[in-house]
Amino acid sequence: MEHVAALLLLVGCSPDASVCSEIPVPQPIYRSLEECEAAKPLEVRLSGTYDRRVMATCSGLTQAEVDGSASVEWAVNRSGQLTVELVDAPQLVAAR
Repeated sequence: MEHVAALLLLVGCSPDASVCSEIPVPQPIYRSLEECEAAKPLEVRLSGTYDRRVMATCSGLTQAEVDGSASVEWAVNRSGQLTVELVDAPQLVAAR
């Protein structure tokens, strides 16, 4: 699948990465992976976090993910790497 945009995700963690939280960024979506990767170092520096460890990753988005409703799920694995997955958001229907 061709990527039409990219998502920037920043996560701050304790030194041992046992406690992590997402760091908001002013512009999370970029036109390309290259543009996202170029912005990543500056966004990490400007994050304003006091976390000891800051991780950042860019994830490509397909047209279907851009047009649809998706949820971002992330985790820090045992080797200390940030992994990101976009999953379809559940469709909720209200009934009376």
